[in-house]
Amino acid sequence: MNNRMEGHVMKDNKLQVVGEQGEITNADVLLHYKNNANNKEYVLYTFHELDEQSMETIHASALVLDGDNYKLEKIPDNEWTEVKDVMREIIRNEEGR
Repeated sequence: MNNRMEGHVMKDNKLQVVGEQGEITNADVLLHYKNNANNKEYVLYTFHELDEQSMETIHASALVLDGDNYKLEKIPDNEWTEVKDVMREIIRNEEGR
């Protein structure tokens, strides 16, 4: 995820993503959570696009408050393990339904 993208958290678990060129794309938020150990916030979201295996693609970004909006930032490598564990847990819960 590019550091220049911005996210606007909307009602009903929606995220409005503003790209570098000003294009706006709506995404569905799967999970927004705060890691109390590092005091950072993360968001997992989807644009409902499918990969080559017909699986829905999940995006993950760190959230950084910038005035009234959030900036979506790339998750640093040292934080990815925890975020991937959260994503795996979501997938396991969905498959168990």
